Amino acid sequence: MKKLILCAALVVSAATTFGQGQVGFGNNAAQTITNSVTSAASAGGAAQDDTQVGLYIGNVGDAVSSLQLIGTTTNCFAPGRFAGGNRTLSGWTGTVQLQVRAWLATTVYASYEAAIAGALGGDASVVAGVSAPFSYALTLAPAPVVSIGNAGLTPIVLLPQQIVPEPSSIALGLLGLGAVALFRRRK
Repeated sequence: MKKLILCAALVVSAATTFGQGQVGFGNNAAQTITNSVTSAASAGGAAQDDTQVGLYIGNVGDAVSSLQLIGTTTNCFAPGRFAGGNRTLSGWTGTVQLQVRAWLATTVYASYEAAIAGALGGDASVVAGVSAPFSYALTLAPAPVVSIGNAGLTPIVLLPQQIVPEPSSIALGLLGLGAVALFRRRK
């Protein structure tokens, strides 16, 4: 009897490990991506203004910073709109946490994190924004492309990314200045 229960538990855990769901990666007309610099919906199609959009996933309750990019990014195909098609998510079942992140720069970055790193490195052309994270119940059947827009996608405003020093960097700088002042006083 114990062996039968153990085998059943292993089969259930294996099935959940290889579980999958589908999510439609796109938005409808109500959820636009707006560029705060131009005050207009982010344009699509032109290489010089080609907003990149990525879908990020994690477990419900995970920190937003720990969400992972799903597959590849997509571009806006029309002002403020994107359609990345249906995506099959292997290893994810039930309800997950999703977030849409968008960015735009004169040089194309492969991910939101790379765009932010570029901004911190001095690329002043980076504008980026995120939707509020939302829960989404995965289905095994194909989902319509607008399903994310219907599920809770909030409008995304792309803002210029500025270099803001962290408090620890400021503290280290002040500590260094204090040490220099102390050594000068001793001489």
